[in-house]
Amino acid sequence: MVGIGLLVGLMIGLTGIGGGSLTTPMLILSGMSPATAVGTSLAFSFVTKLSGSISFVRRKLVHFEIVRDLSIGCLPGTLAGAFVIRYLGLRRPETLDAFMMRAIGVVLIVVGAVMLLRLLPMRMRPRVVDRTLPFASWQRSLVIAAVGFGVGVIVTITSIGSAAALIPAMVLFYRLDSGTLVGTNVFMGAIMAFIAAIPHAGLGHVDWMGAFGLACGSVPGVWVTSRWHGRIPRQIPEGIIAAALLAMGLRILAN
Repeated sequence: MVGIGLLVGLMIGLTGIGGGSLTTPMLILSGMSPATAVGTSLAFSFVTKLSGSISFVRRKLVHFEIVRDLSIGCLPGTLAGAFVIRYLGLRRPETLDAFMMRAIGVVLIVVGAVMLLRLLPMRMRPRVVDRTLPFASWQRSLVIAAVGFGVGVIVTITSIGSAAALIPAMVLFYRLDSGTLVGTNVFMGAIMAFIAAIPHAGLGHVDWMGAFGLACGSVPGVWVTSRWHGRIPRQIPEGIIAAALLAMGLRILAN
């Protein structure tokens, strides 16, 4: 658990990506049930991203206007996802793990594909991937809130996708340097993980000792690599993560 946490912490500090996307499938493939893996991953992601956020906030690399707009949609989205989890967990427990297993596998493949698309050379990828869309301020806030709602639902059900969805959205709607992009994503990820973890904790879906072991490895990893940000080309860690997500998604769906 400490080793997995250290690996994930290093990836989060470098790219802002990897909390639930890496942790949840690793826990499932190690034998943990999908519901417990999601709950444990969310609790762990909150601690990890909170510790990383402190460094980014001190360095003024968090864009709080974006955090505000995302939070407007995130809260009802996580509540909607919590309703799905609670309904299945209490009324159809026999279908909960099967549903979450499929959902996690599909989301992993989609997230991995999106990340690979962003890593293609400029001449090979769609221009919209890196272009800031021309929206008025109120329109942009409305769309970002809608993105927050959708991501909130997905993260609560699978613990996966906050960074992979939020980073492209911020690229499309805001002109941010890479440090602020990662810092804002990590800070927002901590908020979403905290809210999404609450219903899972209430249903007993959190392995607290496992989450503690993961955090023991991840906190120093994030602390160290958040200071390395910008010194290592993002294509290297993001390429590794994208390939790992695709492989684990296919493996989970094959079960």
